[in-house]
Amino acid sequence: MMIARFFSMSDAESEVVEDIVSTADDIGLMAEEVDHFVTHGYVMLRNAFPEDVAAACREFLWNRMDKDGVKEHDCASWPEKHWISESYDDATGAPWTEVLTPRLKRAMDQLCGKDRWNQEDLVCGWWVITFPGHAMPPWAPAGHWHVDGARYVHHLDSKESGLLPIFLFSDIDPSDGGTALAPGSHVNVAHILEEAIPHGMKGGQVSAAAKSWVYQNKKQWVEVQGRAGDVMLTHPFLVHARSKNCGSRVRFMCNPNVGLKEPMRFDREDDAEHSAVEAAVVEALRLPSTLQHRNKKRKR
Repeated sequence: MMIARFFSMSDAESEVVEDIVSTADDIGLMAEEVDHFVTHGYVMLRNAFPEDVAAACREFLWNRMDKDGVKEHDCASWPEKHWISESYDDATGAPWTEVLTPRLKRAMDQLCGKDRWNQEDLVCGWWVITFPGHAMPPWAPAGHWHVDGARYVHHLDSKESGLLPIFLFSDIDPSDGGTALAPGSHVNVAHILEEAIPHGMKGGQVSAAAKSWVYQNKKQWVEVQGRAGDVMLTHPFLVHARSKNCGSRVRFMCNPNVGLKEPMRFDREDDAEHSAVEAAVVEALRLPSTLQHRNKKRKR
């Protein structure tokens, strides 16, 4: 084991480590990773599913795109971006049966609350595959900054969107077209939706209202990067955008919307009963307003 290179272990200690490794599929996020999600609005779950499964999924997707005239070995057929409307899950069969792992579902429980999210929403869908050879450096967001959910009215406690997982089916290095995130923008969106009580706002209105904050904090923008098999877990209020693929390989990602069974609650008797998604909103509303016309600290 790699850990043995750094210090020697007794037989008993080795057995403990082996046991931890053997149950790795059931280990989700560490406490500090959940805290990062609450504060910044996102957290990366490394090795959420096996890398060889990601490779098999890419082969599946190439075969699917071939039907649309996008051919793996003919880069002249590659568009800047290509949409696939289908969603894939356990019902699709291999290799998709190996993507939605116990480790991923454990992390979903940690962020949304056990038995509080719709498992049928956790699928591999909403595909925008981007291709190299069209965008020139430097890297930058290419799509509109937005929150997902253009088809429904957003409220502070909406159940329609509980978490947005971004699946990486290919390695994504800097400038490879990883989704652009605006860290902390979930705080601003929470303030926007608080002011919209009780009527709420359409998704496009929320995105438009959040745009000024996003650009005022552009130095904080990050590009999703990682290895095939990683999943970036993002808060439903986090503002994000498609970005330019300035790299040398095709970027395979999807980001389904996972809803909640019930509206969020921010008044639970025990704060520990708040899910991480709810806690992020509760903490946001305890901070000074991010809206330009309100700057005094609110207390809850």
